Amino acid sequence: MRYRFLIGAGVALATMLGVAEAQAQWLVGPTGPAVWYFGAEGGWTNLEDQTARAGGFAVKQTFDDGFNVGARGGIEMGAWRFEEEYNYRQNGYDRIGGFPVSGNRTAHAIMTNAIYDFGLGGFAFTPHIGAGIGALIQRDGASTKGNVAYPFGYRGNLTSGTDTQFAYQAIAGIRYNINPALAFDLDYRYLATADDPSFQITPAGVRYRSGYNTHNIVASLTMRFGPTPVAVAPAPPAPPPPAARRVFLVFFDWDRDTITPDGLAIIQQAAGAWRSGAPVQILVTGYTDASGSAGYNQRLSERRANNVANALGRSGVPRQAMAVSGRGKSDQRVPTADGVREPQNRRVEIVFP
Repeated sequence: MRYRFLIGAGVALATMLGVAEAQAQWLVGPTGPAVWYFGAEGGWTNLEDQTARAGGFAVKQTFDDGFNVGARGGIEMGAWRFEEEYNYRQNGYDRIGGFPVSGNRTAHAIMTNAIYDFGLGGFAFTPHIGAGIGALIQRDGASTKGNVAYPFGYRGNLTSGTDTQFAYQAIAGIRYNINPALAFDLDYRYLATADDPSFQITPAGVRYRSGYNTHNIVASLTMRFGPTPVAVAPAPPAPPPPAARRVFLVFFDWDRDTITPDGLAIIQQAAGAWRSGAPVQILVTGYTDASGSAGYNQRLSERRANNVANALGRSGVPRQAMAVSGRGKSDQRVPTADGVREPQNRRVEIVFP
């Protein structure tokens, strides 16, 4: 009954997540705007050697490397992600008690995960760790293979059955935000059951127990959903005066897109200003000086703008609240002739409306 409850709770929560994703609505979490996401996953699975035990007998089971495939959906709230995950794993049998066999061990995992993303200033990739609990539904099926002489000349099915157990997993990985709506994750996930599942030895008609603990490499592509958040408040007795336009300038070294310590301090000031006010969309625009070709400067300005936007994101400003672009050597802050290296023109402007 305990396992049925776990499975039912997981399915119910996954259904609620699906409805929320279809509506594509934003929430407001404790660290700012939060957004729903959904992703597909797949990768490699290694099931460790196990020992099948029945009564006073014990037999070693070995398995081939297998695969995993699944999907996940959840919500991002600042540095935290909370998600529901379904994953199917399959590992083929290699041997039982030294005899080659056919068949496989499969597992349906329904997990609830919590993941924390570490923001690292100046880096495009974000590491994360996490953990999960849930239910694991396993099926075991093995049979004799080829013309191998089994004890007593037996031919046919050796093991069968399905069992459900409480499961847990540890997660460590790295994320790359491809764009504001799309992210790629590469994880190591250790998945195991708290108790050994029970299956049947088919010829003898008795039950045996065999553990389950796997090492998994899982790649996933995640898509975020939600329109730009709109603050709704009761009408005040008198309209407030319009907010003053604010501009934060982040300067760069010549031919570089690396954020300097002074530039990082300016970015943190801008992020603090965004967090302290009402949610607004800010403009993050990159520029270069007049040295170099127009095409090269355009690409350099875009890299500078994206690096500043990533740093703002790590300081609590969601990417969806930014309009990021590059202007190359256009719109110079200090007008110069073409080819002049002017430090005031090598900049990214963070503009609050």
